[in-house]
Amino acid sequence: MTDHRETLSTLGTKFRNGTTTAVEASRTARQAAKAAGPVFITVIDHDRAAQDSDALFSAGTPRSALEGIPIAVKDVIDTADMRTTMGSNVYADHQPEHDAAIVAQLRRAGANIIGKANTHEFSYGIRGDTSAFGVVPNPYDESRVSGGSSSGSAAAVAQGIVPVAIGTDTAGSTRVPAALCGVVGFKPTFDLLDTDGVFPLARSFDTVGLLGTTVRDVLATLDALGLEGFEPDAEDTEQFEFRMLQGNPGLSADAEIVSPEVPLPEVLDAPAIEHPTIRGEYADFRGLFNIVRSREAYLLHEPYLETYADQYQELTLTRLRNGRDISDADVDEAQASIDEVNQLYLDTFDDHQMLLTPTVPIDAPSQNEAPGEGSEVLVSQSVIWNMLGWPAVSIPYWIPGDPLPKGLQVIGKPGRDAAVLRAGQQLEQLLAERVETMRPAQPQATELYD
Repeated sequence: MTDHRETLSTLGTKFRNGTTTAVEASRTARQAAKAAGPVFITVIDHDRAAQDSDALFSAGTPRSALEGIPIAVKDVIDTADMRTTMGSNVYADHQPEHDAAIVAQLRRAGANIIGKANTHEFSYGIRGDTSAFGVVPNPYDESRVSGGSSSGSAAAVAQGIVPVAIGTDTAGSTRVPAALCGVVGFKPTFDLLDTDGVFPLARSFDTVGLLGTTVRDVLATLDALGLEGFEPDAEDTEQFEFRMLQGNPGLSADAEIVSPEVPLPEVLDAPAIEHPTIRGEYADFRGLFNIVRSREAYLLHEPYLETYADQYQELTLTRLRNGRDISDADVDEAQASIDEVNQLYLDTFDDHQMLLTPTVPIDAPSQNEAPGEGSEVLVSQSVIWNMLGWPAVSIPYWIPGDPLPKGLQVIGKPGRDAAVLRAGQQLEQLLAERVETMRPAQPQATELYD
């Protein structure tokens, strides 16, 4: 089934040839965002940025491929013209004085930020079902979760409201909702994108993430932000060595997958390869990550936990308090183990190897489950690469007869971000050519800008 959602490229072409204007696109996107229920927390009420873009198009001087493009931004990222709530009553009326670094970059490139997308409260959850502003339903089955914590950003792209959205990713918070909502989700190498002005979850692992309709959308966005090596139409001369990474050390030993595991597409001819071991055992990714993440999150919120306890969602409050008894010595020991594991992985894999795993091993869980239920399984294949700081992109695919999207995760070594995206682009094309796509009709009107 043909996907009629606009991409950054198709919408930009319409701006340049006069088929539509940035103002028209802005008004259509804002209207759709307002009608999307809990997908957005705040929607801007004017088209001033779009008007500036139309003037630049008329003069033949657009600033970048992002000129006039409607963008959604996760509501843990500061915007000087809209409140930033963190999905929490604690910050329900918070109005930042300055834009976050990523927002300032987007504006300089000409992007039109039309609203703030819903988020799991304080980014502390992978299901996307704990927010003071409602639960974002899965666009392909409203009885299921959308994934988190960048739930609104993924749903906004999936519904065709915007071609590109900004999220964050600390343990999988861009890639997991991307996989469950059927869009592309990219987590860069740690520190590739500036996190200044992004409310932290755990600074040791936090990254800004990008979601798009296609991999090209992500490449074009990074190129427009001024990063070198991400030209979307550059000739791809590198021969990637795809390897199917076996096993799932992101799961603790006593965890079990109750739902059927998601099968990877059979069109990929990639030899199997194993995770390396330390002294004969897999690294305890989940345990090591939790020590550092839990302590850093607790220390950040410690001044507010008693005074504003009644304004936190119950699950968030419980998770934050779990970090209270973790010591600095525990964190130092965990960080030393993480450094050892990272060196092991750097030594094991070659630069040209692109590792493949399911992004999420199961389909989107039901909203009827208790908040937080199944979170360890959802995040198990993604948290590994946050802990190591490696770039990874989730590519959507469908299995014939199954209406729910799946995600294929492509991982490369630190600093190989552009290569990971180009490898993902190759696989995206392969899936489009060789898999009978059973993508259901878009959940909302698709040709929004015609």
